[in-house]
Amino acid sequence: MAWDLRKAQPYCGYEDYEFDIPTTDTCDVYGRFLIRMKELEQSLRIIEQCVSKLEKLEGQPVMVADKKIAWPSQLSVGADGMGNSLNHIREIMGESMEALIHHFKLVTEGFRVPAGQVYTAIESPRGELGVNLVSDGGTRPYRVHFRDPSFNNLQSTAAMCEGGQISDVVAAVASIDPVMGGVDR
Repeated sequence: MAWDLRKAQPYCGYEDYEFDIPTTDTCDVYGRFLIRMKELEQSLRIIEQCVSKLEKLEGQPVMVADKKIAWPSQLSVGADGMGNSLNHIREIMGESMEALIHHFKLVTEGFRVPAGQVYTAIESPRGELGVNLVSDGGTRPYRVHFRDPSFNNLQSTAAMCEGGQISDVVAAVASIDPVMGGVDR
């Protein structure tokens, strides 16, 4: 079925990229394998377009200008791969005490989200990943629930294996590539 949220309900700029929705006329393990390979090709196509756009933006600002949600100074990555290296902290401390306090509050508390409820979904490698988020106006979610596509996909195993042999179950489950942590959630 030719359904992809990035085309049906574009988000994050996907409407600016050209890509196809891979489909096949079979509903077996091999068909799901072919779709996965075609999806890889389309992902590479999107990446190539992103690289082309980034090359055209050389010299343009890439950081968020809003100081309420942006880092107080240029973030440098330490030897451990984390963003709070000693050099980064020294740079913040060298700028001003206010910048250090703002950095501390932003990292420890986060930023305030308006009170309300929202459900949104994105296209993930295994299907639609949905998030229901409830905010009470604070810096942490009041309630959050993820609708993982692996849970729904795993429920189709019985239909996929109908009429097959027990040994076919392994290939059928592998072809939908479930994340058991998402199923358990």
